[in-house]
Parts: sequence; structure tokens; C-alpha cells
Amino acid sequence: MEEDIGPAGPGNGTQPVIRLEGVSKVYSLPFGDVIALDKVSLTIMPGEFIAIMGPSGSGKSTLLNLIGSLDVPSEGRLYIDGEDTSELSDDELTELRRDHIGFIFQQFNLIPLLNVFENVEYPMILKTRQSIRKSRKAHDLLMRIGLTDSMLAHKPKELSGGQQQRVAIARALINDPAILLCDEPTGNLDTKTGEVIMDLLKEVNASGKTVIMVTHDPDVATYASRKITLVDGRIV
Repeated sequence: MEEDIGPAGPGNGTQPVIRLEGVSKVYSLPFGDVIALDKVSLTIMPGEFIAIMGPSGSGKSTLLNLIGSLDVPSEGRLYIDGEDTSELSDDELTELRRDHIGFIFQQFNLIPLLNVFENVEYPMILKTRQSIRKSRKAHDLLMRIGLTDSMLAHKPKELSGGQQQRVAIARALINDPAILLCDEPTGNLDTKTGEVIMDLLKEVNASGKTVIMVTHDPDVATYASRKITLVDGRIV
């Protein structure tokens, strides 16, 4: 497989690509407030491969959602590529997610009515606001991650779990994000297929992208260059 999976994007340089300063997330529920994150401070540099670990309910997914601008802190500051996300409008946060962050989920989250090619092209259409058909960029990326031409017209349900995750990775990379967020990317895969996916993510990281991965699996975490453990919403 070729080494280059795409440019690393705007996160290159000595400036942290992600910085959290005393970030907390509190959910108000009928039975009382739940502190999902408690004054977390964290710096992530461009090109790092981070594994976020911890028991269920420790705040792993909350941290990932905040970094991905899918949620906002209750207090503290979150900077992405030097920008204070609290000062961005909803439209600007949407553009940040679309242009600079790629998401890979345990459940794949492919659009069932679209075929493989269309699933990968869809983020490009959202970005350019133009109709795109048979993009060479999408085709080359799908070939590079190990799919074949015969698979491109298939719907997600016609693919194996490993193939669906490859499509999800291609979709996450199509707009050349600087940051790749992975929530249990091997959670629905057998061990051998999971190793293939992790090798692919390692290659993506080697191309310069920052990879942040939530996992409960110590073996999967060994692919990361740094591990962060959360317990009760705090880094330990």
C-alpha cells in the first residue's frame, strides 16, 4: 500500500493542534448534575497518535465529542488549530468539523441508501455544494485503502464489517482533515480484521495526520504513541 494517504492539513507546525485548558462538561439531569469531565487540561501536537482509555462512564466519549466540536464545554477553553472554539458560531463550528476533522465510528455510520462511492463523495458535496460524480480523488483513495472497483457500486449492507470500516476511513479522509477522531474503530470487528484496520490507521498517522482514538482494548492502544487514561472525568 502506498504511504501517502493524503496531506496532513492545517495542523502542521509546532503549535498544538488541540489544547484543553480546565475543560469540564456537566450534564444537568432530573436526579442531579453529572460531571462527565472535570477540569481536564491536555495538549496534543500535530502528528500524534493518542489512545484515550478508561472504564465505562469515565468521560472518554465526552472528551472525543468535545474535541470534535460535536459538543461544547460547560467551562474551560478548547482550542483547535489555535482557535478558541467558544468564540466560533454554529456555522463556523460546522465548517471546522467538515474541513479539519474526520470521524470514524464503531458502528461505521455509513448511509445505507448510498453505495460505497457515494458514501465517500458525500462529504465532498457538503463542502463544495456542487454535484460530484465519480471523483478521481475518491476513487484513488478507495483503491489505496484496499477496496476494488467491483465493490464501489455496492451498498454498505453488502460489505463485510472490515470493508465497511475501510469505506468509513476513506469517507473520513476525503476532505484531507488534519485530525482523525476514532471511537472504538475495531469494536465491531474480529481480531484479524481489527489488526488490518489499525495498521491502516497507523499508516494514516505516519502520513502526518493527528489520530485520537477511544478504545477499551489494551492491544489496540499499543498502536498509539501516547496513552491517556480517564477515571471519573479526570486524566490520571
